[in-house]
Amino acid sequence: MKLAIVLASGELEKVQAASIIASTAATLGEVMLFATMDGLMAFRKDVVENKSWKAGELGKGMIQANAPLFVDVLRQAKEVGNLKIYACGMIMDMLKMSLDDFVDVFDDVIGVTKFLGMVEDAKVLFI
Repeated sequence: MKLAIVLASGELEKVQAASIIASTAATLGEVMLFATMDGLMAFRKDVVENKSWKAGELGKGMIQANAPLFVDVLRQAKEVGNLKIYACGMIMDMLKMSLDDFVDVFDDVIGVTKFLGMVEDAKVLFI
């Protein structure tokens, strides 16, 4: 199985869902997660440190309960499965950011064209 996840939402519930799907699928096959738009911003160091994501009732409950966060879920998944995580170069260029501005989970910074070329034979989820 080859799965590609395009994470464009920065809402905590959606980022958490993407991490759980990616983590599970990475034990079964190849998974590539492409973080773009607000999905990329959820990985900013300051956002993660301050737990300042956009969150609904469930997301706020996860934060209060100290549930394992998506960053930790993705790190563990990379250790046990076949998961690659990519940051969107276009967004980083527009905002004049570098990988130093984000938590250390990304394998590379790539553009949409490269990502689409990598996933042409994969099932694609948009979150």
